[in-house]
Amino acid sequence: MPKRRPSRGFHRLEEDQLARLTFHGAAGEVTGSCYLLETRRMRLLIDCGLIQGSRKEERRNARRFPFEPAGLDGVLLTHAHIDHSGRLPKLVQDGFGGPIHTTRGSADLLGILLPDSGHIQEQDALGLTRRRLRRGEKPVEPLYTVLDARRSLEQVERHPYHEPVEVGPGVTVRFRPVGHILGASFLEVDIEEGGTTRRIVFSGDVGRSQPILLRKPQRPERADLLLLESTYGDRDHRPLGETLAELAQILDETSGGKGNVIIPVFAVGRAQEILLYLARLEREGRLAPRPVYLDSPMAISVGDLYGRHLSSLAGDLREELAQGLEMTPRIYQTCRTPEESMALNERRGIVILAASGMCNAGRVVHHLKHNLWHPKAHVVLVGFQAEGTVGRALVDGARRVRILGESIAVRARIHTVGGFSAHAGKQELIDWAGPVLDSGARLALVHGERDRRAALRAALRGRVGGPIWLPERGAALRIPRTGGAPLLEGREQGPG
Repeated sequence: MPKRRPSRGFHRLEEDQLARLTFHGAAGEVTGSCYLLETRRMRLLIDCGLIQGSRKEERRNARRFPFEPAGLDGVLLTHAHIDHSGRLPKLVQDGFGGPIHTTRGSADLLGILLPDSGHIQEQDALGLTRRRLRRGEKPVEPLYTVLDARRSLEQVERHPYHEPVEVGPGVTVRFRPVGHILGASFLEVDIEEGGTTRRIVFSGDVGRSQPILLRKPQRPERADLLLLESTYGDRDHRPLGETLAELAQILDETSGGKGNVIIPVFAVGRAQEILLYLARLEREGRLAPRPVYLDSPMAISVGDLYGRHLSSLAGDLREELAQGLEMTPRIYQTCRTPEESMALNERRGIVILAASGMCNAGRVVHHLKHNLWHPKAHVVLVGFQAEGTVGRALVDGARRVRILGESIAVRARIHTVGGFSAHAGKQELIDWAGPVLDSGARLALVHGERDRRAALRAALRGRVGGPIWLPERGAALRIPRTGGAPLLEGREQGPG
């Protein structure tokens, strides 16, 4: 086989190397997942996520990729969440022409999420351009467009769970169910050369051990190297019963009042979970029916997908659906059009579920603008809030927040209800990774803020025979051809 000339951002492997794995995102942070896997015959990207958070952080999305997209042979996608998939259209726009391998469920979700993300990029660029033109400055282009997103979808290849997929010379991948959201998977990537096979497991985002919507995550059995997420590496989630009791109490206290209850939700997973919880609380008599609006066209479309993937649903939920029970509250309406959304500004005493979950985009920012200043309003935060987002500012007790270019006073009551996370907590992560760690796998912790993955490393000491790496962006692991241990090159997070 002829030798390939190294392209920008790629490396020529040494004689004793089987592969090289470079961390280009979600290393010391919880968004922008992106890992480059190079073998002697292939270059694969695992995830290509959007960077979310502060404006400074999000500006990194527009930077040139640290490798040449046209030099990639393929992409392996763990799941469809935008922080794992949201830069795929830019990757294609910048020259990537290979296949994007993922599960059937993730492919269906991508068909909803990526065009929506392209629309958001277009609208954000339009708003910024208007402000710049008024200042006599040059216009800006969107990161990518709806058309770019649709073009990237043409490169998606759909695969079932469990079946081995040969993605290129010497590289086979299996997609295994990991809960979290519809279609989510962890990846078992086997690299074979000269009779030697070594396995890398990419956890993606690990779901809860007792999920409400989806089947329980499957656990990997063995690996030579495990990349493990650490989003909640410093804490266990509170028991679900306590969480539901708190949610019911908040909604009961606000029932009959003149203030609205705003629940920012992630359109994929969280919106459907909260609706199902509300429906079950009403059926159990723990919550009086009241008007509930789902104001997210994306979340509405995602909800429709569950009926096409019944085999992925949790057993209890499948039984409820077979009995004709609904996944939504009794007094329930959806808002698809902007006009239906704006009409909610005139309503009082209602519950509004709207995206995005971190309050940094989507329709929820309009509802926050119209309700945060109202002392009778309530905001119920039911998901993780990354640093730099409006949601994080509310969690941290901000008295004012900036929304759509306007400074808004925070007079509404802010409630943070933990326990709804679609991510595994600390002990759930340890239990999920247990069989692989017991098999002697080396471990790198990714997709976590610095203090959280440091806490998970401390909890795992004694369980892992070798070092537990906390790689920073740009660091790389050299994976030897034989049974030797991988070697980390580049910066690693220090203690604490």
